[in-house]
Amino acid sequence: MRRPRVRADYLPVRLSAPAGDYLVVVGEARNLLVEDPIAAELMDHLDGRTETAAAVAALASRYPRRDVATALRRLIRLDLLVDGATTAPDAAAAAWDARGLDPDEAGRPLPMCLVDAGAPDIAALESQLLELGMKVTAGEDGDGPLVVAAKSPTDPRLAAINRARLADGRGWTMVRPHGTTLLLGPHFLPGETACWDCLRLRWTENEPVLTFVDSRRPGAPPVDPARASIPATVAVAAGLLAAELPVLAVHGRSPRLTGRLVTFDTLTLTGEGHDLRRQPYCPSCGGRPEADGRIELVPSPVAVSADGGSRSASAEETYRRLNHHVDRYLGVVNKLQPMVDYHNGLTYSFGAGHNFALPKGPAMLRTNLRGLSGGKGRTEVQAKVSAIGEAIERYCGVWRGDRPTIRATWPQVAHAVLPKDLLLFSEAQYDKREPRGHFHRVPSRLAEHHAIAWTRAWSLTFDEPRELPAAYCWYGHPDLADMDVCGADSNGCAAGATLPEAILQGFCELVERDSVALWWYHRTRMPGVDLASFNDPWIDALCDFYPRNLGRRLWALDLTADLGIPTFAAISPRVDRPVEDVLVGFGAHPDPAVAVGRALAEVNQFLPMVARSVGERTRYAVQDAETLAWFTSVRVAEQPWLSPSDAPRTTAATHPNTATGDAAEDVRRCVELARDAGLDVIVLDQSRADLELRVARVVVPGMRHFWRRLGPGRLWDVPARLGRAGLAADEAAMNPLSVFF
Repeated sequence: MRRPRVRADYLPVRLSAPAGDYLVVVGEARNLLVEDPIAAELMDHLDGRTETAAAVAALASRYPRRDVATALRRLIRLDLLVDGATTAPDAAAAAWDARGLDPDEAGRPLPMCLVDAGAPDIAALESQLLELGMKVTAGEDGDGPLVVAAKSPTDPRLAAINRARLADGRGWTMVRPHGTTLLLGPHFLPGETACWDCLRLRWTENEPVLTFVDSRRPGAPPVDPARASIPATVAVAAGLLAAELPVLAVHGRSPRLTGRLVTFDTLTLTGEGHDLRRQPYCPSCGGRPEADGRIELVPSPVAVSADGGSRSASAEETYRRLNHHVDRYLGVVNKLQPMVDYHNGLTYSFGAGHNFALPKGPAMLRTNLRGLSGGKGRTEVQAKVSAIGEAIERYCGVWRGDRPTIRATWPQVAHAVLPKDLLLFSEAQYDKREPRGHFHRVPSRLAEHHAIAWTRAWSLTFDEPRELPAAYCWYGHPDLADMDVCGADSNGCAAGATLPEAILQGFCELVERDSVALWWYHRTRMPGVDLASFNDPWIDALCDFYPRNLGRRLWALDLTADLGIPTFAAISPRVDRPVEDVLVGFGAHPDPAVAVGRALAEVNQFLPMVARSVGERTRYAVQDAETLAWFTSVRVAEQPWLSPSDAPRTTAATHPNTATGDAAEDVRRCVELARDAGLDVIVLDQSRADLELRVARVVVPGMRHFWRRLGPGRLWDVPARLGRAGLAADEAAMNPLSVFF
């Protein structure tokens, strides 16, 4: 700096002390204590007119020049100084200094271009900008920053502007100067920030009701509730814009607007910033995903943490990395909220809002609006991370038309995996197609001559491609509506910091649900688990808390099957009322301690469903008919398979801990276990480049979902091979109760 001065938005106060003078620098958003007498004395010479050398020389008789220069550099490094005097009034100088602009330059009339994209207040906005010193040119052909006043962030007129700017590289800023919530930005920089199409995709996904209504009114104008406008709020939008346009004019970018949307709620008088992330497969500025589907297992160290998780990063670190994805307008996760909070330090449960595919009717719209991804954990932050992770997992599984597929009949597709081999319904189920609720709905058979879309995945067992039905892999794929042969669910889907971590979690979920099915539908009595043997204070506290505080019993069953991966079910009925509201939770993992902890945490996760009461009656936080029937009708005494068998209880030492500390190695071992059982482990990488988590869908044809899938195979063969007693002889003898979630 040639002629440094103190920024006008800071007030330096020089104070005295026995050890020497010091500075307290006061600002609106930041206060600093500078305990340096040289810096304090320098303040008398930092007026914007005195040369730097002269300021140093003025103190040279009392301090070494090197120390004076060091003090000056310190003040510069603290961002307290700017270069050159100003003639602007103090108030204006403070405003422009805070924005990093020369007050004399910023205060001059600024040319700008204003484009009308349907904003009803365009004339009022232009008038306000003129009054604020802007030199406004209507249209795009002019000097200065380009501003587009839009009717809505998704207005189709913005598409042409976006294409033109991506072509010529010119930055532009969107503004919506109406509505009770004003929108300022983003400032789009082609090639650097996300584009308008990225904004449109995220905004649309977070407005499911408007999207649903518009889809039901083809040809009608889009529904737009943002109509509120008065001159005062237009003036607010103009003022905010006029304060930021000089920054864009001088620097070409703004830390507040470039790649960011700012919302200002005129009812609560609060503002928020929302980061816009580039969509990796945006049709305007993105690329296309790789089509070969190949999966590489790279080393992925993991460790069992103090909160019972087995991950490559702590829950706290993961939450810091993912929290920015929680955003009402532009987030993958549009809300994160606790379920019922017991304030007990044991049963944490969070729900995260996520973006599902466009609902096909009012019932699905209601389900989507009420539905939340569930998060569980031993700590609050672990439950939050769990909820965010599940929401991201499901977000990545939504069909958006941006993944490669092929359309063909199954005989035309090499390495095709047929729906019947994935769903495992029996012929009788296909023939009858009994209405058993959403989870257990039986689709139609896939005829040989019917062409469907196929998605490329990868067999880890044989290191070669597999083609899976796209409707089985992606939520909301059009084939589900056009040809009802299969649908997507979350079985085997998981998110992780690395792809091997996600694959391991997804495979463990398949093992868990397969083991549950082998037990549940045969109603087999399984050994109980000695929970005390795990020597885990959290488990011990739960076993005390449930009967003492909740009026519930709590126990676990060992469901481990032929693969040898420890799998447990946790069971908890009420004992203080006739209606038992029986809760169940499941968990599987190579480390038995992690597996049993997951089963218990899942029971905790379901507690909010039955937490509220009116007198002696439960006020259920769920409306699903099958779930309500389970809670209100199941009694443990009438369902002995929910209780431990007479066999000796298993302990923490019954199953060896085979976790290696590296998720990739654990996956390889799981693949070998599956291979030995005649199973093919297939993985579809559903990760998206704009998210810090990897997402995998793990598919193992032959492994059983815990929903009602009664076809031949493991459901019948494995329990018989293991010598389990009391097996059902046929479908009619199977448990009439289906898994209710």
